[in-house]
Amino acid sequence: MKPPVDHEELCSEIAGELRDITRWLAGGTMNADQFRLAVAALEERKVARFGFRLSSSVAADGSATFTLRFADTGEHCTTLRVDPQTEALRREDGAD
Repeated sequence: MKPPVDHEELCSEIAGELRDITRWLAGGTMNADQFRLAVAALEERKVARFGFRLSSSVAADGSATFTLRFADTGEHCTTLRVDPQTEALRREDGAD
């Protein structure tokens, strides 16, 4: 029998992977198409499989915002805001 999934730990792990992917984009390690593919692969590999929903947006200044929610309840898990110019990262956990 598999141990139960710790959704909070998984949420932190996914946020870390999003941070890494965004830093690779900002640092020039990947281009925009590679970035989209990396985020899509993360969604397929972990996000949907473990019951999360990921949304994202990019502001006019190029900063990216990712919001991770529990798919069944819509409850907020984390929001990750990344400035690609400075690589500054702000993670916001908990309720909206």
